[in-house]
Amino acid sequence: MTQPAWSSSAIGAVALTDLLGHWSAADGPLYRLLATRIARLADTGELPAGLRLPAERDLAAALSVSRNTVAAAYQVLRDEGMAESRQGAGTRIVPHRTTAAAVHRANGFFAGLLSEAVVEADLSLAAVDCAPQVAAALTDPETLLDRAEREAVIRTDGYFPHGLPELRSAIASHLAERLGLPATSAQVIVTTGAQQALDLLIRTEVLPGQPVAVEDPTFPGVLDALHRAGAAVIGMPAGQGLDPERLEHVVRTHRPAMVYLIPTHHNPTGLVMPAGSRHRVARIAAAYPDTLFIDDMTLAELPLHDGSRIPPLAALAQDHPERPNVVSVGSLSKLYWGGLRTGWISGSEGLIARLVAAKAAADLGSTAFQQATVAALLRGPHEDIVKWRGEWLRARHDALTGALRASLPGWTWPEPDGGLCLWARLPGEADSSAFAQAALRHGVAVVPGRLLSAGSHANDHVRLAFTQPPDALRAAVRQLAAIPGPSR
Repeated sequence: MTQPAWSSSAIGAVALTDLLGHWSAADGPLYRLLATRIARLADTGELPAGLRLPAERDLAAALSVSRNTVAAAYQVLRDEGMAESRQGAGTRIVPHRTTAAAVHRANGFFAGLLSEAVVEADLSLAAVDCAPQVAAALTDPETLLDRAEREAVIRTDGYFPHGLPELRSAIASHLAERLGLPATSAQVIVTTGAQQALDLLIRTEVLPGQPVAVEDPTFPGVLDALHRAGAAVIGMPAGQGLDPERLEHVVRTHRPAMVYLIPTHHNPTGLVMPAGSRHRVARIAAAYPDTLFIDDMTLAELPLHDGSRIPPLAALAQDHPERPNVVSVGSLSKLYWGGLRTGWISGSEGLIARLVAAKAAADLGSTAFQQATVAALLRGPHEDIVKWRGEWLRARHDALTGALRASLPGWTWPEPDGGLCLWARLPGEADSSAFAQAALRHGVAVVPGRLLSAGSHANDHVRLAFTQPPDALRAAVRQLAAIPGPSR
């Protein structure tokens, strides 16, 4: 099981490094950039009052900078009243006003997203360009919705905690016709992206201290949500695919409240769980009805190669009434555009009712007019968007893998079946956290493997998103290849 990133009184060098994000990507002396970023973390409550900062030598090693850089940064914090040092007690953040809601401490993956610093090549964020069909619909909604349809939405009060009925119906049809998952509108809730979907599921179905099993590595967003909820996270090795026997052992031994899986185009490996393993997982779910199994289908429609479609886990659980403990989560952010923030959950009607109550308390429902546009896209040019996105992805995947093979031949990775990332292993004894810090100073952001691990493992791996233009990806690899050390 994972442990908290730090205690209530001190934070380790690696944990602080995670939260610093793209701290060194801006212009200016490194010590000043470091001090500014630590001060911002203290202002927002991510580093609470009284917290002891890492020893200068330890933080310097984690950041791949000189000890003098860290010492100068700490001196700036002291000079500006943000920190104090005492002989034998180290350097601590001084008291400052904050609230519990401001604290963001569980996982440093989002630190780069929240940072305003700009890097030359960001391979850490798997965000896609807006598909042209989506751009046309958003620029001129009349291309998909006639005047009567637009006015019908505007005449409502605009509050739909379940989701706009037209979109719920479109999602249910999409699940049944394209993904092989029979569903009704009553079994669907619309969310603000898959991240909110996961957060809602965790907040409603997992109590503090309860075990939750995840693949290791996995999507860092779910790790963050689980840590915030106080769950006890159990990692199951999945770098080469999840072993169903290992899953069954974990479920039988720990009886987790939830099992979170990404069977199709796993994040970050891009692998697909074989049909035989899916059937085994469905049988395990049936044998343990008190455990909620989540099938994250966010990347399911992003194949890199043509092939037969493998049914989702919930479709294999149809023999069990209402599949009450098998839930599907999806999003259009990686297929259409992240700015749409449109996700969904498909599950039993009882579960959906609980989730709707939680969503209503959070935001009263996602944007109504935008949902009408998404419903029209699902019923209209969706297949064209899937085809366009596939070509878009293959060009970028080929550019990144070709550049890595040419410039960094010692790097290895499982060949992805789909998705947006490579899960690359650095050669030798390379430390991916230190490598990520060095890469930042070469203008490239990558995700060290620790941030995708439930147990802080995989520190010899980095996640590389191939969503930048091909030429930018090739240039980024050239920058990575210029970094001295064992990474080559």
